[in-house]
Amino acid sequence: MYRFLLLLVCALLLSGCVSYKKFEDLQLENERLNKELLLSRQQNDTLSGELKQLKDLSDFYYRTGMELYGEKRYGEALEKFQTLTDRYPTSPRAAEAQEKIAEIGNLARNNYQNTVKSVERVRDLRGRIDLIDREMKTVFLTKDLGEKLLALREEFRSELEEDLEAQRDIGRHILIEDDPIKSWKVYRSTRSLAQPIGDDRKFYVEVYFIQRYTGKKFYRVKTRYEAPEYLSYESVTLQGQNGTKLTVDTIYPQKQSSVDADGIHEWSDNEVVEEDKIAKLAKSTSVTVTFKGGNRYTFMMGEQQLAALREVVRKYQITR
Repeated sequence: MYRFLLLLVCALLLSGCVSYKKFEDLQLENERLNKELLLSRQQNDTLSGELKQLKDLSDFYYRTGMELYGEKRYGEALEKFQTLTDRYPTSPRAAEAQEKIAEIGNLARNNYQNTVKSVERVRDLRGRIDLIDREMKTVFLTKDLGEKLLALREEFRSELEEDLEAQRDIGRHILIEDDPIKSWKVYRSTRSLAQPIGDDRKFYVEVYFIQRYTGKKFYRVKTRYEAPEYLSYESVTLQGQNGTKLTVDTIYPQKQSSVDADGIHEWSDNEVVEEDKIAKLAKSTSVTVTFKGGNRYTFMMGEQQLAALREVVRKYQITR
């Protein structure tokens, strides 16, 4: 009996020990779960705060961008919208910001295209440069389009520098004669225009132009023949290598002649009606000249004569 009671007491004690161990394990598990729950709540609170901050900041950038857009400060507005989409791509405002970015981009492209079209309508280089400068101060362009327009301006500036240098060079060979009585200015080449043929004949072909005080301009061709005998030339033809052909009829009263100890002198000074042909002749690599009369004389314009022709034409084109 005693032995039975002892076994029963031991069994009860052992059972109690096992139950207490389970209780301790449960308490530890409960503490762990409570800690995880607390951490989860803290993380949730942090995430909620971040989401709120995200919403607040994205709203701020979008709202600021819209205010700037409404004030037509497109560059600053674009910066705000781009900041929003870069930093907060998951924000509900990001899609709206992208739409505004596209809208501002279209506006900049339209401004660029309109500016280029306006520039193309301006004939002189200085006017083109001035127009670009004005437009860049008044119209909105994105950075890349602004750089493209500046590159175009640099092209015009470089061309203008070349033109100015060419004008300075031309100016060294162009003589301007002011005639107040006739109310005009005469522009002539100072280059040597004589073309010797043989030992005793010389031909001259001079293209020059006159500008009236009213601004109207027109070309004239002055031809001359010097020799021991008459040629009695009735026309002079200029034939360009590029196919351009200009014939000037040299008849009285434009045609004159004289005789002195040096021989016969025939000359004619004629206005040119087909002015476009003069410009085309200047573009030719060579020009053949034919004096036609009792005899026919044909020769090629020399280097000085070609240079004089091109300089006079260039001066004609840039004279306003």
